Amino acid sequence: MGANLFADIFLADANGAVHMLEVSAASITKIAASKEEFRHRCIDDEDGWLLRPLVDQCRSAGMNPTPSQCYAFTTLPLFGGEYKTDNIWMCSWSEWLSYTASIYAQTKHLPDGTLVSISVVD
Repeated sequence: MGANLFADIFLADANGAVHMLEVSAASITKIAASKEEFRHRCIDDEDGWLLRPLVDQCRSAGMNPTPSQCYAFTTLPLFGGEYKTDNIWMCSWSEWLSYTASIYAQTKHLPDGTLVSISVVD
């Protein structure tokens, strides 16, 4: 169905219910009973699914992604990263989705609170 500028993906199931896949938090949640309800609730975005205030802050800070880029987190919310501009950078959609998918695959069986160490290798 679509995505927000942080690459969180909105998906409709076979019954028409809409789910939000928060890639940086490694979670999926049913957020609306129908596409129509979802679209209506996105107008004001009271639920914050589109992260509009944070997008506005990023743009004010000079971060203006191209169509091939999304906002990404230096420290993922999954690991306690904050939804603040100093924890955000711009990344290509494909790299960000690949990275967050890899993190999910490596952490999905860990209990909450597990200490995680990440090594970045070129």
